Amino acid sequence: MRMDLAEALTVIELMRGQIAALEQQVCERDRAMRELRTEVELRGFEIARLRHALYGDKRERFAPEPSAPAEASAPSSALPDATPGNDGSSSAPAEPLKRRVREHERTINVRGKRRHLELDPARVRDEHRHLYPDARACRCCGTAMVEIGEETRVVIEHEPARFRRVTTHRHKMACAACKHGGVVIAQPDDPPASGPGMVGLSLAIEIALRHYADHLPFHRIAGIFERDGLRIDRATLSRVGGRVADALARLVGCMEAELLASDDVLGIDGTGIKILASPRCERRTIYVIHGRGHVVFRALDRADAEHVLEGFEGFCGVTVADAATVHTGSFAAALRVIVALCNAHARRKFHEARGSDPTRAEHVLRFYRRVAFLERSWADLDPSSRQRERQALLGPAFEALHAWALVQRSEVPARSPIEAALAYLLSHWEGLTRFLHDGRIPWTNNGSERLLRHVAVGRKAWMFRGSFRGARRACVLWSLMLSCRMLGIDPRRYLHDTLDALARTPHKELSGLTPKAYAARLQAARVAA
Repeated sequence: MRMDLAEALTVIELMRGQIAALEQQVCERDRAMRELRTEVELRGFEIARLRHALYGDKRERFAPEPSAPAEASAPSSALPDATPGNDGSSSAPAEPLKRRVREHERTINVRGKRRHLELDPARVRDEHRHLYPDARACRCCGTAMVEIGEETRVVIEHEPARFRRVTTHRHKMACAACKHGGVVIAQPDDPPASGPGMVGLSLAIEIALRHYADHLPFHRIAGIFERDGLRIDRATLSRVGGRVADALARLVGCMEAELLASDDVLGIDGTGIKILASPRCERRTIYVIHGRGHVVFRALDRADAEHVLEGFEGFCGVTVADAATVHTGSFAAALRVIVALCNAHARRKFHEARGSDPTRAEHVLRFYRRVAFLERSWADLDPSSRQRERQALLGPAFEALHAWALVQRSEVPARSPIEAALAYLLSHWEGLTRFLHDGRIPWTNNGSERLLRHVAVGRKAWMFRGSFRGARRACVLWSLMLSCRMLGIDPRRYLHDTLDALARTPHKELSGLTPKAYAARLQAARVAA
């Protein structure tokens, strides 16, 4: 009996050891599964990030999810309606600010209303049709009816394009008596910007507008002209566009020199473009520089800092850009370029991290939503007033966000999207908050992104440029088209007036032909009228 008890105890101990070993194996398996699951999630987030970098995102807005019952890892708001002081008390009432923002939004909505159809009176030919009833006499007594009113209906009809064929006759004259005075001939007209061919100035401008402003490739432009009665091949269209760009290149160079010689705030950004080459397309970069009423595009064969920042040696202002090395690296530091970084890029990092850590990510997204709300309400203020508002309301809020990010970075998993977002925010903090100390600086570089969207949309239409020289020519016309759009002037009218005056304008007076100067003359004429 004692032997049976001892054996039973031994068996029990052995089974306990086996159970402990199995439990340890289960724990190790669970730990390995958690590590693999985490690795799969990280790889999934990395794939999503790469897809976003390649294809972009249709939109980044989202409906805020309801807050969790207890958010221990994030405060309720880093930027409340009434900005708290150091002791937690409210230092500014929120209601007047909310009222100003509501009034501003209401003004935007009122200004944003447009008519469905609106014609320029200078470009419309009015036609009136009068329709009378067939019966002019009363059906009862036969008395002639008199007109007591009318009903009107206005419709807009479209006439296909009409072309003018202008033939210039240069007459030769000679003396009929002595025949020794020689032959004289009328002086030729100034050659149009399209060159010595049959394409006139207005047709050349129309070709440039449709290709470089409306994103139409040359084969579609040729098809449109053929429907209107003009047969023209793609090679001629390309040649005409290049000649117009060559005629205006000096003007864009003057705009670029004026930008880089200023001490203002300039936005810069770049996007890729393909150049047709054999055996495969070459990748080049289009950069935009804008500010002071000018938009200038550059075609770069290399996207390093030396080429991107060419001409910035004497620039004394501030550039607004992303945190790429070409903007913030050693070459930019050697040039003493002051860079204000784009907060939209910092926000995008947290938007990408929503899937892995929604609580922390949405906390920062709510913060930036409030910043955008306030910045929109200050859009009509002068720079000094905007700077005072920023320092009063946004300064303490950004300090609170910085303190919160320092605490959270030590608690989040390494290599996670939220860790990368917090690292980006903290490592570029000085550049991201530079806009708080200068009312001229925008808080994002979305203006540059919108200008580059013109190139990106057109890139989907023509896929590539035929040559790097063609890309440079495209930058000339893109610069003028986007400058006209930003200033609210008609690019067709501007190109016609400018190309007509360009041959008579010396190089030192080219600044008077820029879209900015042209818009100022139009405004002065409207005021005088």
